[in-house]
Amino acid sequence: MKGSVIRSVSVLFAAASLFGAVQATLDPIVIKGSKFFYKTNGTQFFIKGVAYQQGVGAAGESSGSSSSVKYSDPLASEADCKRDVPLLKSLGANLIRTYAIDPTADHSACIKLLDDAGIYVISDLGQPNLSINRENPEWNLDLYTRYTDVVDALAKYPNVIGFFAGNEVTSNSSYTPASAFVKAAIRDTKAYIKKAGHTAAVGYAADDDASARANVAAYFNCGDAADNIDFWGYNIYSWCDPSNYVDSGYQNHTETFSTYNVPVFFAEYGCNEGSASGSAPRVFNEVAALYGSDMSKVFSGGIVYEYFQEVNDYGLVTLTGNNVSKLKDYDNFSTKIHAVSPSSVNAASY
Repeated sequence: MKGSVIRSVSVLFAAASLFGAVQATLDPIVIKGSKFFYKTNGTQFFIKGVAYQQGVGAAGESSGSSSSVKYSDPLASEADCKRDVPLLKSLGANLIRTYAIDPTADHSACIKLLDDAGIYVISDLGQPNLSINRENPEWNLDLYTRYTDVVDALAKYPNVIGFFAGNEVTSNSSYTPASAFVKAAIRDTKAYIKKAGHTAAVGYAADDDASARANVAAYFNCGDAADNIDFWGYNIYSWCDPSNYVDSGYQNHTETFSTYNVPVFFAEYGCNEGSASGSAPRVFNEVAALYGSDMSKVFSGGIVYEYFQEVNDYGLVTLTGNNVSKLKDYDNFSTKIHAVSPSSVNAASY
């Protein structure tokens, strides 16, 4: 009997050790009011993110059900993640945004590498060939299946904060009817997540079109909370150096969202007005403003565009074969993001 007890304890200990070895080290991020917090200690969380996916243009260009664009899942290759995650960590990133993942792929290795590096994930739910098309919007069974498959693939990981149900679908006022389909997607995806027992949040990433931005922001944050966004992402490229807090429009945006009741952050930022043949490196002076005393009261950080160098010349690194080289943008952004110290509140007193 004693030997059986010992063997049982040994088996339990081994199982517990194995379980502990694969468990996440990062504290889940939760939402309270208009801010993100670490679940355990209530410290406020600010996104210091990077867009991380090859072959997807700024604002997730190529989206729409009529597109034939192929994509490569950035979280499916352990070798690629082993190559890139140390650089993301050194950069100062605590989050990546992915635009399209393959829900049938195994993401556990990459997610674990990101977790070990202190990096969270927000992923878009669509993919270039299957997302809500602003020209001919639908919310149908194929889209629902795609969205919920992505949820099933990623929501189980504690360092996955949430998902974007749409990205710049209503890119100007002529496409406002499409927002109703995105909101239906948000409603149904949130219901699915809740039923499955997950805690991941669902949001929307909007562009900076003056004719639509205010109404779209209000629409996704009105009515029944079960139908509304959990967070609001803002793709914004208005600070083009030399600029400042006022001239860039940042002051106006801060005032606009000062009473918004869910977290707001930049889902993409980092203006580059140069040509594809080679623009001057970005200096990222907007970083100090975004995490400074005025904006950090309203905005929860942002996601710089982008990690990989593409023809649009926004990259932080170049990839040749499997070799990565840092660009000047990498060093410039890293210097600026490491220097920030945003004012914060604790969840218990908020």
